[in-house]
Amino acid sequence: MKGIVNWAALQSLAMRGFNGGALHKQMQDNPGEFWGKTAVMYDKMAKLEEEYTRNQLETLILDPSDSVLDIGCGPGRLAVPIAQKTDRVTALDVAPQMLAVCEQNAREAGVNNLETRLLTWDDAIIGENIEKHDVIIASRSVAMADLIKLNSAAHKYVFVLSFAQSPSLKQACDSLFIGASDTVTPIPPQNRMLGYNVTFNLLYDMGIDPSLRVVKDGFTCNYSSPLEAYDDLRGLHEFPAENENIFRQNVDKYLKPNPEGTHTFRIETKTYIIWWQPQQLKL
Repeated sequence: MKGIVNWAALQSLAMRGFNGGALHKQMQDNPGEFWGKTAVMYDKMAKLEEEYTRNQLETLILDPSDSVLDIGCGPGRLAVPIAQKTDRVTALDVAPQMLAVCEQNAREAGVNNLETRLLTWDDAIIGENIEKHDVIIASRSVAMADLIKLNSAAHKYVFVLSFAQSPSLKQACDSLFIGASDTVTPIPPQNRMLGYNVTFNLLYDMGIDPSLRVVKDGFTCNYSSPLEAYDDLRGLHEFPAENENIFRQNVDKYLKPNPEGTHTFRIETKTYIIWWQPQQLKL
């Protein structure tokens, strides 16, 4: 059903406007290569996000008997803990490096009911090369651009998740290396007019009454000293050794000393979760 506002056009604008469209083009041209190169960084950032990820997991409606499809699973930030709560999880990603990290994280967590699939969502055909699942999850995934297909893939619920405001995961990571690395340039803050309201209204115009929750998100870790923090975070991105002081100054912005002498690294943001029960759409 067409609404008064062309939300689909605004969705395209929001996606292509990210970093002036440069990153979007790289993702489109060779998504496997693009995301594969980021696997180590994403895994590290996902581990820093673990405390806040619980807020998202608590929002998901999951039964122990559910089958779950996590589209764009990355290192398994959601897929692995979801597998601990449900019957089985299919973790789908376009990058083999991401799937390798996801499998390693599953092994370390003692999870044996998670299956990885190397497949792009564009190439996924529901009922042919990918089965319908009880619950579909698209977290910070390009699959969020095709809400109709997500709706068709679920028996019980569809959940889409992404950052509700700046900083995103990449913005949080890059903030530690601005000025230290020539390959890192600041990403403009998200335009609030092109946020989760676009996804919500797209669904509304399709005849769906979606639910929405915004939860606190972020990246944090406790360190015995600033030096331990520098050593741990330095591996997120390469930069010349002569720019070490710039890197440390960037990290210091997010380090807070504790009374017992330790230091807490913390960058906070927000994540939205939109979910609905699949239904016949008004198109």
